[in-house]
This record gives sequence, structure tokens and C-alpha cells, in this order.
Amino acid sequence: MTRSRRYLNNLPNINKIKDLARDILDCELKVDRVIQDNASIKNKILTLETQLLSIDKAEYPQKIKNIQTNLNELSSVRVGNDKKITELRKEIYTSRSLVDEEIREGLSTLFHQAKSDLEEAQQAIIKHQQLVEEAQNRFMNSPAEEFPKYRDEWIQHVKTVIEDEEEIKKSEKQLEAIKRVYKLEFG
Repeated sequence: MTRSRRYLNNLPNINKIKDLARDILDCELKVDRVIQDNASIKNKILTLETQLLSIDKAEYPQKIKNIQTNLNELSSVRVGNDKKITELRKEIYTSRSLVDEEIREGLSTLFHQAKSDLEEAQQAIIKHQQLVEEAQNRFMNSPAEEFPKYRDEWIQHVKTVIEDEEEIKKSEKQLEAIKRVYKLEFG
């Protein structure tokens, strides 16, 4: 049973990953069908070999020749199926490698975006903290009639700083989640 990987739906290249996953599933189904065909062919070969051993060679030379022809045909089909299985397994391996590359690429994109968001939020908080200090100074040094105006300005800047802090926390959580997913996927 495979583990749930719903977190991959957040990757920017999820459609490409899903297409590759469908290709892998199709190949695995083809491998299963060819393996079943080979099992059926093996049973037919065993049946023909049993018939060949039980036939009186002197009395039925034509029947022996037909059985040997059928055995050769079935053997060549089985060899062809073995080659097909090998090719399909190589294709599965290649597709799985491509999926891993796409996951890495998607996680890298998300990581860089989250890091960029974090840096923007950190710069914004510095700017807004300066505005809070300036508004607080104006508020404290203002005459009574301008007091409400500067108080509202100060409150607005404090609210912006709080939003910036929440954005920083969100970006930090996202970075940690991306690191966890990367570790989960690639050890």
C-alpha cells in the first residue's frame, strides 16, 4: 500500500507529476498483463511437453512435429514477453526518477518562494516598526486637539506590524513544512 502524498498537490508542477504517475501506473499494468501472459504460455508449454513425452514417436511423427513447432512459437513469444517486461521496467524506473526530479524542482520552487516571502516580511516589519516609533513620538508629543489623529495613525501602524509578524510566522512554518516534506521524500 502506498502512503498518502496529498502535500504534493501544492507543488507548482503537480500536473506534470500526475502525468508521470499515470505513465508509471500504465506501465505497471502492462507488466502485470505480460507476466500473466507468460504464466499462461508457461502452462501451455508444460502441457505440450507432457504430450510430447507421452506420444509414441514411431506412430505419430507429424503430431510430434506440430507439437515441437508450437513449443518453438510459444518459447519465442515468451522470450519476446520477457524483453517487453524488461523494457517496461526500465521505463518505470526512468519515470520514477523523473517524478523525483519534478518533486525536487517543485519543492525547490516553493522553498525559494517561501524564503522570498519571509525576507519581504522581515523588511516590511523593520519599515513598519520605524513608522510605529515615529507615530508614537508624534502621538506622545502632540497637543490635545491632534491627539486622536496621531493615536489612530499609531494604532494603524501597530496593526500593520502585527500583520507582518503573522506573515513571518506563516513563512517560517511553510519553510519548515517544505523541509519536512523534502526529508520525507528524499531522506
